[in-house]
Amino acid sequence: MAGNGSAPGAVTAGELAAVLQAMDEKYQLLFDAISKQAGNSRSEVEAKEEIHPLQMPHVKLEGPENYVSWAEHAETILVSRKLEAYILGTVEKPMDESSKEGQKWKMTNALVRAWLLSSLSPQIAKQVERIKEASEIWRLLKGTFSGVGNKMLACKIQKELQDLCQGEKTVVDYVSELKRLWSDLDYYDPIEMECGKCIEKYNKWTERRRFRDFLNGLNPKFENRRATLYGSGKLPPLEQAISAIISEETRLKLEVGGLSMQGIAQRRSALLVTENANNQRFGLNTSERNCFECGQPGHIRSSCPQLFGSGRGRGQNWRGRGRGRGLGGRGIGFLPCSRQGKCLGYGR
Repeated sequence: MAGNGSAPGAVTAGELAAVLQAMDEKYQLLFDAISKQAGNSRSEVEAKEEIHPLQMPHVKLEGPENYVSWAEHAETILVSRKLEAYILGTVEKPMDESSKEGQKWKMTNALVRAWLLSSLSPQIAKQVERIKEASEIWRLLKGTFSGVGNKMLACKIQKELQDLCQGEKTVVDYVSELKRLWSDLDYYDPIEMECGKCIEKYNKWTERRRFRDFLNGLNPKFENRRATLYGSGKLPPLEQAISAIISEETRLKLEVGGLSMQGIAQRRSALLVTENANNQRFGLNTSERNCFECGQPGHIRSSCPQLFGSGRGRGQNWRGRGRGRGLGGRGIGFLPCSRQGKCLGYGR
């Protein structure tokens, strides 16, 4: 039987949809704010991942003499971090610096600029430290110190090539110095050719010239191998000639080591011969004498196996006998042959 109180009516589908729509509209702004914040966080993370830390350069720019080496190191590091566009000027500065792109360019340019300044000597850094764009710093340094077409530097390098000899350096060190000078000479005194056949002929001529530079500066100990390479008729490639000389250097080192060991063995053999001769001179031919300790032939008391087996070494007291070699096993040592003009013979 139903009570007098009115029971709550069932919620219809239309009323439930209206409630859900109201909740959706109420929290929509909150959802949009959360999504926007998450998107900004991802953008910041991506921007940070694009800019990698730069390692300090191993070569500092000191002047025209080492510009080529410095430029190679600097460009390689920047290319590895995808930042070479900021020194080549291929990334244009955005007009609106307050925009997202403008802020990114400003931050990356400052990073590359600071790195460039740290790779310069203090004297050179003072010349460009007030320039704000990294590409402008790079352009000025290249124009001032690159030295392309510098005839004086080319003459200096050519003179160093003519005077370079291996001396006491290893073949690897000698070749490294040669290749550095060859590379610098190609940079400071370039040859521009358009004809493919001319370029091929020039490369072959350069190979022969460098082949002669390498062989002529070698240590005289490689004279035999050098004569073999020159007398082979057709000159081998430069790298093959370098490999042959390195192999010869290794062989000579092993030969010297073998001669040293042979000399030691010869000295030991001579010492044994001398000892045997002394033994025969003093009548100590062990093959003809019996041991005073064990009575067996072939050895003397000082090297008797019974003494060594018992832990008694040479020169130790044994049954009251004297130290050292004795006569007749009685421990009687040699005494002076004469005392006050009288021959005493052997004493106790």
